[in-house]
Amino acid sequence: MIRVRSRFAACIVALAAVSCSSKDSTGPGGGASDDGDYRGIFSATDGITAFGGALVITIQSATASGTLTPSGQSAVSLSGTFSTSTKAVNLSGGGHTLAGTVNSTSGELSGAHHGTGGDGTFATQKGTSSEVQQFCGTFTGDDTGTWNLSKRANSLVGAYAADGGGDGSLSGTLSGSSISITFSGGTASGTLTSATAMNGTWTAAPASGTWTGHSPC
Repeated sequence: MIRVRSRFAACIVALAAVSCSSKDSTGPGGGASDDGDYRGIFSATDGITAFGGALVITIQSATASGTLTPSGQSAVSLSGTFSTSTKAVNLSGGGHTLAGTVNSTSGELSGAHHGTGGDGTFATQKGTSSEVQQFCGTFTGDDTGTWNLSKRANSLVGAYAADGGGDGSLSGTLSGSSISITFSGGTASGTLTSATAMNGTWTAAPASGTWTGHSPC
């Protein structure tokens, strides 16, 4: 009986160790894995003129903070919260309000931008300043506005906003120097022409045009 009990106790200890190890894991989806810096861009419009710029959001436990820098303007400090259960992020400051959600699998944080200057969309990727590069630009043709992208390795996320109203998300990939992008109602293609510049064409039938982007924003 002593030997049986000893074996039973050993099993209990082993199971407890496995359980503790599982609980301590911080892999994809784990709370601690969401902590860090998310770098990207935003685009918004007031229905007359579109605008946008660079964005950096930092998540630390249940706290979120950030810096939003409209192109050609001073940086705005943001502060807010992060829900480890729902992955929801809420930030505000300087007349800007951001509400988004972290995708723990892709390491992306995106959502909606609201402000006194206009409403729009933001998109960011988790990484350091050397891992994530922000490109700000414009699109022209049958419509005009801002066209901003964030690049991490071969992954692209972004947002556009039309001068006359309307905005949306951009999602794409980079293969060599070739760019492929999709958005609601259309597609775009382009070329990374240098380490700090890209351009291409967009189509949202029957409308079409060209786009450009430069880094830094």
